[in-house]
Amino acid sequence: MWIVRFIRKDAKPDEEYFYHSQGEAEYHRDLFQNDDSGLYEKIEVINETDL
Repeated sequence: MWIVRFIRKDAKPDEEYFYHSQGEAEYHRDLFQNDDSGLYEKIEVINETDL
C-alpha cells in the first residue's frame, strides 16, 4: 500500500490518500507539481512498509 501525504501549512489536518501501486501514488503526487495554492508545505509518497 502506498500513501500520498499532503502536509498542510495551515492548522488543518494533513491529507492522506491510499493507493495499491507506487505508480498510481506518484501520478497523484505529480498532478500537484506546479501547485501554487500555497496550501501545502510538502507532498510525499510513502510506502506503508516504511512506517
